[in-house]
Amino acid sequence: MHLDKALQRINEINWDLVGLNMSKSDTHLGYEFLRRLAQFFKEQSQKPVPPLYANIATLLGDEEVIVLSDYCSKEATEFLDEKKYVGKVFEYYLQLAKYTDKNPDAQIYLAVYDPLIKIIERGGLFILKHLELDIVNISNFPLNGWYERFVVKEAIDIENL
Repeated sequence: MHLDKALQRINEINWDLVGLNMSKSDTHLGYEFLRRLAQFFKEQSQKPVPPLYANIATLLGDEEVIVLSDYCSKEATEFLDEKKYVGKVFEYYLQLAKYTDKNPDAQIYLAVYDPLIKIIERGGLFILKHLELDIVNISNFPLNGWYERFVVKEAIDIENL
């Protein structure tokens, strides 16, 4: 069920428009991703890892590996293969959705990746690297000390962005 919803969401993205419709409000989405990820580590009492390596399903004990081309449309696969740093987030999201189908308690963590998925859905683009989250042509979040900064931040309502 969760995997089916995630796949539908990904395969409905107009991949030809990604990166062509940047919005200043995408900054809020980047902020909220980092805040939610920090909250995950706090709630799970796990040592934070850099966001690029934060595969929540794996951190929760899942050992399965997701291959995007096994699940996504040709357009999605081509885009995500070309944009490796974006592709990683989508792999993590799909793996967590699949894990959640077997472990329903994990469904609350699907929301962690939602802000970054939303940037792509809206036509924006992000690049998540080891030391930065770049919301292309909009903003940049240095990731040195990211956990300490974002674990204390207040949530932003992103529903209407």
